[in-house]
Amino acid sequence: MTNSKSMASQAPASRPEFKIVCINCDAIGIVFDCPEGAPASTPIKRRLCGAPRGTLGDLRHLSRIDRADLFDF
Repeated sequence: MTNSKSMASQAPASRPEFKIVCINCDAIGIVFDCPEGAPASTPIKRRLCGAPRGTLGDLRHLSRIDRADLFDF
């Protein structure tokens, strides 16, 4: 029988939901047309095709992470 507490400690770190590369057009440009104090739930979209990429909160989280393995290129 396995210990659920030890399994939880071995689980991989959660990845941010922000998509670095657009799922529609494989580009990386974004539109950020928000006031400085915009809420974390503000959607961030792809510059040309307008596809949703994540939220401002997700992007802020990515800016604070220094692990290179979080990015899927």
